[in-house]
Amino acid sequence: MRRRYTYSAVLSTAAATLIAVSASPAAAYEAATSCDVKIAGASVTSPIQGRLIASWNWANDDQLTSLHMEAKDTYADGLHPAIRLVTQQRDGDTHNWSWHHNTKGAGTTGTLNTSATDSQGIETVRIDGGLFNGDRLVGVCYGATVRNPD
Repeated sequence: MRRRYTYSAVLSTAAATLIAVSASPAAAYEAATSCDVKIAGASVTSPIQGRLIASWNWANDDQLTSLHMEAKDTYADGLHPAIRLVTQQRDGDTHNWSWHHNTKGAGTTGTLNTSATDSQGIETVRIDGGLFNGDRLVGVCYGATVRNPD
């Protein structure tokens, strides 16, 4: 019995060490940002009409992997939320990626799982949240800017 306990304790310790070692680098490179969108000029007490979130892993200085973006329509008003990635390149130029719209209606969440690569490098990342009436942008929000750790 004692021998089994010793092996079990050694295996548990080794497994815990492996988990800690393998989780550390990934945890250091994970990033996320979000924002809530309302119609432009809406009062502070107006309802939030869209919730936008994004998370990703930094692969290196020019690539994001496991990029997950969500656009939640939180209010039945005929408007719809959209989300886009915004990156700043090494030379300082801004790259506005395509909008991804959620037109499924109130209470729904549109999701996108992808990656992003820019040969000009990715220095910072944020999201823009948009509120649209058809094709017309009527509200905007900005997620926090996250700097590339590379």
